[in-house]
Amino acid sequence: VLRGESLSWVSGEFAVTHNVYVGTSFEDVDAATEPTVADIAANSFVPGLLDYGQTYYWRVDEVNGTPDKTVFKGDVWSFTAEPYSIQIPGSTIAVTASSASNEFSEPGKTLDGSGLDANDMHSINPDTMWFTAAVDLDPWIQYEFDEVKKLDVMKVWNSNGSAESAIGWGVKDVQVEYSVDGEAWEVLGEASQFSRAPGLPIYSQYDAVAFSGTAAKYVRFNIQSNWGGILMAYGLSEVQFSMIPVRARTPEPASGTVDVLPNAVVTWRAGREAAQHKITVSTDPNDLGSTVSSSTNSVDLSSLDLQLDQTYYWRVDEVNESEVPPVWAGSLWSLSTVPYVTVEDFETYGNFSPDRPFQTWLDGFGYSADEVISVGYGGNGTGSGVGHDIWSLSSPQYDGQIMEGSIVKSGQLSMPLYFNNTNGLAVSETKRTFDSPQDWTANGIKSLSLSIYGDPGNSGQLYVKINDTRINYDGLSDALQRRQWIPWNIDLSGAAGNLQNVTSLAIGVEGAGATGMIYVDAIRLYALMPDMINPVVPDDSDPNLFAYYAFEGNANDSAGANHGTTNGDPGYTTGKVGQTMTFDGTDDYVLLTFDQEEVWSAYAVSLWSRTDIFGQVQFRSVFNNSSSDPDFQIDVDGSDPGVYRYWGTQAGAELGPVTSDWVHLAASCDGTETKIYYNGLWVDTLDAVDSNFGRLGIGTNRGTNQPFAGSIDDVRVYNRSLSNAEIAGLAGLTEPIPVSF
Repeated sequence: VLRGESLSWVSGEFAVTHNVYVGTSFEDVDAATEPTVADIAANSFVPGLLDYGQTYYWRVDEVNGTPDKTVFKGDVWSFTAEPYSIQIPGSTIAVTASSASNEFSEPGKTLDGSGLDANDMHSINPDTMWFTAAVDLDPWIQYEFDEVKKLDVMKVWNSNGSAESAIGWGVKDVQVEYSVDGEAWEVLGEASQFSRAPGLPIYSQYDAVAFSGTAAKYVRFNIQSNWGGILMAYGLSEVQFSMIPVRARTPEPASGTVDVLPNAVVTWRAGREAAQHKITVSTDPNDLGSTVSSSTNSVDLSSLDLQLDQTYYWRVDEVNESEVPPVWAGSLWSLSTVPYVTVEDFETYGNFSPDRPFQTWLDGFGYSADEVISVGYGGNGTGSGVGHDIWSLSSPQYDGQIMEGSIVKSGQLSMPLYFNNTNGLAVSETKRTFDSPQDWTANGIKSLSLSIYGDPGNSGQLYVKINDTRINYDGLSDALQRRQWIPWNIDLSGAAGNLQNVTSLAIGVEGAGATGMIYVDAIRLYALMPDMINPVVPDDSDPNLFAYYAFEGNANDSAGANHGTTNGDPGYTTGKVGQTMTFDGTDDYVLLTFDQEEVWSAYAVSLWSRTDIFGQVQFRSVFNNSSSDPDFQIDVDGSDPGVYRYWGTQAGAELGPVTSDWVHLAASCDGTETKIYYNGLWVDTLDAVDSNFGRLGIGTNRGTNQPFAGSIDDVRVYNRSLSNAEIAGLAGLTEPIPVSF
């Protein structure tokens, strides 16, 4: 148990206060009637600065409330305080010696603990000890630590072979030296002779050599004689070192932790004897730059103005000018800050007060007082409604969930925002006022981002208000109509008002007569600038266009000779581009089977799909590339109406909803990761490379037993990756599209 640590317990059912007894004797604590501390309300207690290595006993008596205040005596528990010094693991120590008798008696045997049992008794097995060569005229053994240590005690078990009492290989007279750099050496005056081992398997009387806080990286034994005095050969069984932990250690969060908030408080275990802590933080591990000081073993990262989405290296140097040396440099640790700050993720809302979304995001309907909220809200006078209507019998969401749990950008929930600008209304708006002001300029923040999911029947002008200052959406012209997540990234550098003191955020739709519903999710702040992509259509003569199936009355390859073979009796009708092939969902599909399976270093697939048949069986596919791992297919998920998805050996993800409209589906792999797209917009990046191409299959899955029912058109397969701009172009987009963060 750490010195200064709090002791805690689970309170008795009826306890109001607690009496705590602490001592070093079981009997004394068990019999005590005068508490160490009495009548404490908390179920925890700090016993003060404990003695190193001391075993303590403690008892908690539970005291009931009035009128009787009955005391119930507790059991006696025990714990042991941390030791003054800690053993240095032998695995971290390098050892060299003047010689070794054979491969079984190398100097490393003195560190590996192979001859010691749990009671520190050493065996007589010679293979667990170090022996020099038969004749060693200048015997020595040297230990090197991974860094300078403040040594406390060295334990030495001498040579303990069965013939030790007769031969006497064990080291007798010895000079122990130490050094911080391996160049300048000092002689330790405490040791000049090691005790003789008995040559018995009960050997536990090691020599304890006091270093008393000496700083050293190297320790060397210059051996001058052995106990036998006959042979010029020497041996040792085991050597252990303990150190005083003067360096900072055990950082929290642990080194290498990612997604650390830039306003988090980091802590560490302070080094013994430290009076001050000097903390250095930098993005360059080789140049830690300036330092800050702390009198406690913690630092608030908000004082350092860390940037989002950065890896930082930090070190804590422990300082005590009255000690030698005065500074103990710490290890280099790292942490990575979060890529964004969440403003709202909608994960905490639900059906019951006070967690209903419209009790935070105020809308046009308002809410009534209830058993939790004593004062109701009459609404904001606009046509907005936050959350699904779960109370009206006529509502499709009746008796369901007020938040949306299926259509989400991230996490488990998104917020439905209904708007109805009729009956003389021109605006629908919901507004959240923050509990405390937010600083949207800290940590390198440059953008506000939110994700919007629309519906074809929507109309109107989308906007947000930051501190009541309005910013109109000026991205994709059909964003409100798209049934997919659209990122709206707002450059805050042009936003008016005091962004260091943001108190409210509103989302609204303006336009007389505008009605509909959008989903809102993932409102975040990024240290990135918004960017746009201009779509570009790849040329049909692209040499990496492996196959192009236009389905103009046949399954021929319009880019070359990789013609497909039809199965069943697929039909043709007016398509997205010219004609399209129709598939009956029974046995219609197209295959191009390769002579042998190929592994492609990069690839991309682009196609159009539509269907009037919803709720198709899971795995019915519009495209697949093989029948052996690692491969993939683009299929449906089996829900109703259904979701298109990328389904690979190594990863899978949803692309977007199955609809009766033409939708563009694409996947692009650069050999390291796979990006998937829906209607020209990026959806997700997968840590997957499903690169085995044994065939091209259109209208069926990898097993050719789940055929798709619907139409597929303009299938293009590339043996290179495509950019987002190229996929947007193939999806028919002409206006700039947002780059997703």
